[in-house]
Amino acid sequence: MVRRTVISQLQSVGEGALGKLAQSPVTHKALEGAMQVKDRVEKLVRGLEDMDGRVAKLEARVAKLEAAKAPARAAAKTPAKSGAAAPKKPTARKPAAPKE
Repeated sequence: MVRRTVISQLQSVGEGALGKLAQSPVTHKALEGAMQVKDRVEKLVRGLEDMDGRVAKLEARVAKLEAAKAPARAAAKTPAKSGAAAPKKPTARKPAAPKE
């Protein structure tokens, strides 16, 4: 009589269980579903990468447009030099002397 070790018994039971799982239609459908989810996630990630590139291009265009408008705004804010006098600064008044 050949004595089987615990490990060899577990190995044979494990092989049998894996064989049954591989032949099960439920396992097959579960694996197909998992592969479909994986494919969908990969497509989603690729779409996000494309969108990120487009957003980066748009941000660069906006920055360029803002930089072009900045000098025009600065020129509009400076007062035009003309013969008009500059507005006077208000002077501080001395407090009135108390009446006796």
